[in-house]
Amino acid sequence: MTRAATNRNAINLRNTNLIGVTGSSNNRRALVRLASGRFVTVEVGDRLDGGRVAAIDDDRLQYIKDGQNITLEVPNG
Repeated sequence: MTRAATNRNAINLRNTNLIGVTGSSNNRRALVRLASGRFVTVEVGDRLDGGRVAAIDDDRLQYIKDGQNITLEVPNG
């Protein structure tokens, strides 16, 4: 994850991006950068980008927005 911070174009700043995941398997939280530039920490059940967080794994977050399942992954360098 730290390598991605030094790679050019690792994330698209106009989109919502998953920066990292912390916590144990039954109590995960994810750090997300919104398209607005704001950073938020979310957990399962929280609202995100007009949807709701459905799952958080070791390196990805899934949320449901307008009936679509959207997956965000931590950029790998």
